[in-house]
Amino acid sequence: MNKSLYFVMFALGAATGSVVTWQCLKEQYRRLTQEEIDSVKETFSKKQSELIDIFDDAHRQVIANEAKEKPNITEYVQKLRKEGYVNYSDLDEKTVKKEADEIMEDAPYIITPEEYGEEEEYDQLSLTYYADEILADDEDEIIEDVENVVGKDFAKHFGEYEDDSVFVRNPSRKADYEILLDNRNHSDVIKSRPHLAEE
Repeated sequence: MNKSLYFVMFALGAATGSVVTWQCLKEQYRRLTQEEIDSVKETFSKKQSELIDIFDDAHRQVIANEAKEKPNITEYVQKLRKEGYVNYSDLDEKTVKKEADEIMEDAPYIITPEEYGEEEEYDQLSLTYYADEILADDEDEIIEDVENVVGKDFAKHFGEYEDDSVFVRNPSRKADYEILLDNRNHSDVIKSRPHLAEE
């Protein structure tokens, strides 16, 4: 019986020693881990403050450069007058409304498919609107001045009357435009036609 009592006491001693050792090591590693975390936080804090200083200096430099590049206000006003810009705040309400109405009379606008071609003196032209948001004529030449040709918001009207087409009337150009939607990219269409890609 003595031997088993020794064995039990040995086992209890070993278990107690293991638990105490485990607790001591746990506390030591927790302390080491916290020291590493604090060290990393301190390092990143220093780097962050250095970066903020660099960005602040760069921002100040950009502002200084912009101030140097701004034109003289007198020269700017003279240039605006020379180009024909009007200060509408100096005009009365009737004059502004009249000028706005004149501009709107000639602006392109959406029409129904039935209205397309109704005006005999208007040309009827077909354009293509590609998936990469490029508007091109019937020879796939890119339309550069989209706003003055068909208006800037024509693409919002696909599906309004027809899913794949929009019709626009441009009084200033005396033209009706049929704009067809194409799900391909303009660049892919050009590549697929060798005679267009060479130009």
